[in-house]
Amino acid sequence: MSAWLKRWHGRQDRMRHALRDTYLHRLLGERMFHPHIWGFDINSLSGGLSLGLFVAFTPTIPFHMLLSSVAAIVLRVNLPIAVAACWVTNPVTALPVFLAARELGRYLLENSWLTRFVLDIFGFGTKTGVFMENSLYLWTGSLIFAFVAAVSGNVAMRIMWRLSHRVKEKIVHHDDKAR
Repeated sequence: MSAWLKRWHGRQDRMRHALRDTYLHRLLGERMFHPHIWGFDINSLSGGLSLGLFVAFTPTIPFHMLLSSVAAIVLRVNLPIAVAACWVTNPVTALPVFLAARELGRYLLENSWLTRFVLDIFGFGTKTGVFMENSLYLWTGSLIFAFVAAVSGNVAMRIMWRLSHRVKEKIVHHDDKAR
């Protein structure tokens, strides 16, 4: 495992060196080289997973990677995990996920004052009104899915981190007893 980590850190160092003095470096500054963005600590990993899952379940599919990358740099969470997690919704899974999100939004908002307010603004029978109604349903369901996925991912990452460290401690403790 340590050999893999050394290779990974070497690749990260080469990538950081290649990014110096590029347009991206001038735009984002030294923030993009912050240790949490590339590190393997619990807060960085769980934050990156939460961010990536949150972005994955929002209906911004052509911009998922861009949003995840910029937000990971700004929020200083693990960039590779955030970008990888945003691919939970991909061209294959996006349609069922967003249809389910729209149906959840419709179930929650169908007879609410907010829906009537939006429809009154844009007109009930017009194409714009129908588009706004469906957008409202989609965004409502998507934000609920995104919030639940982000919190669940954060909790799952923290549990897995603690379990892996307990197992590691038991192995080390058992090896020390055997000697």
